Amino acid sequence: MKLHFPAALLAALLAGSQACAQMMLPGALQATPEGAAKPPGAPSAEGTSAPAKPKPVIEKPPSEESIVDRDLLRDGSQGRIAFKRGDGAGTSGAPLEITALSLEGEQISHRGETCRVDVVAGAPIEATPAVKTRGLLRFEVGVEACPFAFDVLDGAILVTGGGASCTFTAADCRVNPAGLWGPAGASIDDKQIKLFEKARGRAEASMRDNFRALLSSPGKDKDAVKKIAAEQAGFSSEREVVCRTYAKEDTHGFCALKMTQGRAFALKAQLQEAGKTQGSGRKGKSARVEAPKEPKP
Repeated sequence: MKLHFPAALLAALLAGSQACAQMMLPGALQATPEGAAKPPGAPSAEGTSAPAKPKPVIEKPPSEESIVDRDLLRDGSQGRIAFKRGDGAGTSGAPLEITALSLEGEQISHRGETCRVDVVAGAPIEATPAVKTRGLLRFEVGVEACPFAFDVLDGAILVTGGGASCTFTAADCRVNPAGLWGPAGASIDDKQIKLFEKARGRAEASMRDNFRALLSSPGKDKDAVKKIAAEQAGFSSEREVVCRTYAKEDTHGFCALKMTQGRAFALKAQLQEAGKTQGSGRKGKSARVEAPKEPKP
C-alpha cells in the first residue's frame, strides 16, 4: 500500500538533510542496476523474502562532562556561560554549576542599542537536572528574572525558554537566552572543520536511519506516519532558524552538526517510547520467541 503525503510537506522534509535525497519512504521503490549484486533481503529468482525492518542507530547521548570547564557563547559570538562541577568535583554525582553567565540583548530605553547583563557574580548557580527529554540530558536554571532550561549536546547546549524575552529593569536590558551556545565561531580552525564534515555525514546517516525506523513503527496507521514526517520537517525548519545566526556557520557548520546529532537521539527516544506503547498493548504477552520443541518419538 502506498502512503500519500502532501507535496509541500515532503519537499520540506527532503530539504532538511543533505542526505535526504537517498531516503526511501514507505511504498517507494529503487531500481537495482543490471548486473549489480542484490542487497540482503531482496527478492530472489526462487522466491521472495520480506525486507529487513529499519533499525535505529544505537549511540550514547552526550554527558554534561562535554560542557564542563568550557566557555560557550550564544550563536558563537555573544554572551557567555561557563560550567564546573560543584563539591566533589570529578565525580559523576557532583552537581553541575554555572560559574559565569552573561546575557546580551537590547536596551529597553534605546531600541537598537545593545546591552549586557552579568547574571552570575560571586556564588555560582546550580543547574538542576530535569526529566530527560528528546533523548538528551536537560537541566533547568532558576535565574529569578530569566529562568530557562537547556539540553546538553556534545560540547554545546541548546537553550529553550519558549521564545519569550527576559527584562532586567535595573540594567535597562531585555535579553533572550534561547539558542545554541557553543565555541566562538571565529575560533574553529581548518582541522576542526574537517572533523566536523566527517561527523556531519555520520550524524545525517544516524538521523536518517532513526527516522526511517520510527516511520515504519506505526505500520498502516497513515495519520501517525504523517505526524512523524511533519515533525521531521519541523526540525529541518527549526535547525535553519537556530543556525543561520551562528557566527561563521556557513564555514564550519558546527551548529547544524550539533542539532542533527541531537535530533538523532530524539528520534531514537521516540522509537523506544513507541516500542513501549506497542508492548503495553499486547496484554502482557512476552515478545520473546521460544525455540520449537522437538517432537516426541
